[in-house]
Amino acid sequence: MPILLALFGPKRGVRLEIEERAMLGRSSEAELQLVDAKVSREHCRFTVRGKGLEVEDLGSHNGTFVNGERLKAPRRLTPGDEIAVGDSLFVVDGDADAAAARFGDATLIVAAGDRAGLKAAPPGADAAGDGGNDSLAAVTALAAELRGCDGLEVAARAVLEAIEGTLAPKRAFVLLWDAASGLVRPLVGRSDDKSVSVSRTVLDLCARRRRGIAVEDAVADRELRAARSIVRHQVRSVVVAPVIVAGEVVGFLHADRERPGYTPKDAALLECLASLFALGGHLPGPATRKVGKAGKVAPPTDDAPIGASAAWKTALRMAEASAPTLSTILITGESGSGKEEIARYVHRRSRRSGGPFVAVNCGAIPESLAESELYGHEKGAFTGAAATRVGSIEAADGGTLFLDEVGELPAPLQVKLLRVLQERVLCRVGSVIPRRVDLRVVAATHRDLEADVRAGRFREDLFYRLAVIRIHAPPLRDRPEDVDLLAGALLARLCLSLGRRDPGMHPDALAALRRWRWPGNVRELGNVLERALVLRAPESEGGLTAAEVAMALGEAALPLGEVAPPSPDRSDGRTASAATSAKPDAPLGDKVAALERAEIEAALRRARGVKSRAAEALGLSRPTLDKKIADLEIDVWRGGRR
Repeated sequence: MPILLALFGPKRGVRLEIEERAMLGRSSEAELQLVDAKVSREHCRFTVRGKGLEVEDLGSHNGTFVNGERLKAPRRLTPGDEIAVGDSLFVVDGDADAAAARFGDATLIVAAGDRAGLKAAPPGADAAGDGGNDSLAAVTALAAELRGCDGLEVAARAVLEAIEGTLAPKRAFVLLWDAASGLVRPLVGRSDDKSVSVSRTVLDLCARRRRGIAVEDAVADRELRAARSIVRHQVRSVVVAPVIVAGEVVGFLHADRERPGYTPKDAALLECLASLFALGGHLPGPATRKVGKAGKVAPPTDDAPIGASAAWKTALRMAEASAPTLSTILITGESGSGKEEIARYVHRRSRRSGGPFVAVNCGAIPESLAESELYGHEKGAFTGAAATRVGSIEAADGGTLFLDEVGELPAPLQVKLLRVLQERVLCRVGSVIPRRVDLRVVAATHRDLEADVRAGRFREDLFYRLAVIRIHAPPLRDRPEDVDLLAGALLARLCLSLGRRDPGMHPDALAALRRWRWPGNVRELGNVLERALVLRAPESEGGLTAAEVAMALGEAALPLGEVAPPSPDRSDGRTASAATSAKPDAPLGDKVAALERAEIEAALRRARGVKSRAAEALGLSRPTLDKKIADLEIDVWRGGRR
């Protein structure tokens, strides 16, 4: 029977067996309903013909793609073919292990929702059994079974059966966790709707406390009731326990159900099952690490942000050297240059990698809400404070607090932040009770904070508290040798998210990218590559070309390679020459027009044809510049007159 495996999208992890035919679309009548704005109500249909499978597009607006090509007529599929529908990607007769190896560990095939073997606890009874005898028997049986298990997955399935037999969950999962990256990998699981969706809030809390946690009524919990997993699966009760190997959390056991009732006793039982799983010897230990001369643990070296230039390596060396300490770090650099990547790298390399990484964009918080966002508030502290709220600083307890664009922080909050940095103590809004937090602070800014200090816009004492260790993220234009590496990695990531094959890049396209000035740095590079992929004709063969890259850079950009950015001396010379090209006896208006034309042409050359940047350099608005270009008959593509 033909099978479709969902690799990405809202149904990721679903395994659809097609008996005769199956329709995909947003309609509730579809055999596989995709809640996706890019998917039509009746998008495409799969039909079994003989021993093969055929797919046809049903006139969808955005199209159906097979192996990156838009479907124009019914097409017969073969095992391994990839079908892209909206944000979803399916593979025909896909193997779970192969999919995990190729597309990442997040792909999981869960067993069908057969509940016949579950021991449902009677209403009002404890899920662990009346007197605990059933639970004790289950623990004893699991210990004996794990001794005879051959392999990690077999052991995990034995643990899964023990969870189902004792806790009567609607859904149960055995999860692996990489503390360095925060990646959760579903190992085995069972669910009524064949889906994998768990609350990261509960997992993070469980990892931090290193104990089992029971949430008796998730809907009543102020933090959990808005979580997508709680809303989507109508979960009322959750119980989670950490799996600890060699002193570090490497996974979780997770169970939930629709009716409330999980208690601390259930958490203790699940913790016992997790301990047996950890002691079974099937789980891999924490990532292998080298021990230095001083006895300090050196983290793995394969998780560094991409870059091979000397400037980037200098920044990473400083980040790596400061990671084991608790010193506050200030990362400077232009927008999009990778400041947050460096901050996350510091977190992964630190001994706090098992704790949370909480990022706060100080420039995006309304000033009236900034204090509540950072410090939290008590119920009734102000109008609209209907419930107590934990702030970002408190949420980072045990981990790292990343203050992005810290230079935008309002002056009153700068004083309060100073106390947090000095004493690691805070008070929620509306409370006088001090709360101690254990965290590491990493701040970042694109501003010149020293100039802001001199101008009185930023507190001098706060600046010196933040700038204990200073790391500069170099702009992309200063490290052109990194463009090839970054472009390759970004292109592969974008193709994966867009459901397309990676076309690669022609050498002339890479050379064109290296010549661009990248005012938006790595973020702009990613945007350009995404535009190039989206605007590219589906039937195009080979890698991205320089012409496709130039088109993605925007209509206002000069063709790459035609006009190199002139030096200041050369630019001034051209301007002066053009300005005096009018005849001496010409009317004053013509002389002014010639000078104005020369200045605009020089500004366009310096900005490589990007009108917004040229307008900013000239002190004009964009509409005014457009009007002058039209009035003076300046050809943007040639940099001269028509």
